[in-house]
Amino acid sequence: MRAFDHAYGEASAKSRASFAKYRHVLRDVDDGVEKVIRSLAYHHKRKPGSGPLKQELGYFRRNRTRMDYARLRAQDLPIGSGVVEPTCKTLVTQRMKRSGQRWSDGGQAILSFRAFAQSDRFDAAWQMVSAEYRREVRFLGNVVPINAFRVESV
Repeated sequence: MRAFDHAYGEASAKSRASFAKYRHVLRDVDDGVEKVIRSLAYHHKRKPGSGPLKQELGYFRRNRTRMDYARLRAQDLPIGSGVVEPTCKTLVTQRMKRSGQRWSDGGQAILSFRAFAQSDRFDAAWQMVSAEYRREVRFLGNVVPINAFRVESV
């Protein structure tokens, strides 16, 4: 984190050590983001004129809900973008950028169902979506069955 460079001096040994320590805390310790925020707040109080420290502190405060990395890892969920980027390429680009295609509002619906299909969750998603739009069909009493119009050949 560049914040430690501003707290201890660029590329200093103390900066690198603090970065390594808090990287581990953020990634592996329950409530790690709060510990990082406390550390950055402490350094910002020591150097209140440091814009980059203030900027890093603000970033962590704004995004703290997204940084529960220890819990996510315990659930075997990815915490980096390495899985997301190739998925975007296969899921979105291959489907939405075909020759001659133009999309307006329907593109999001196509992507949603494609994501369900690609992740083997289509059946469950279809049950949920179809339940929302399924309506009972009632036939009027004066409807004549189609087979009543059958013409007999001579």
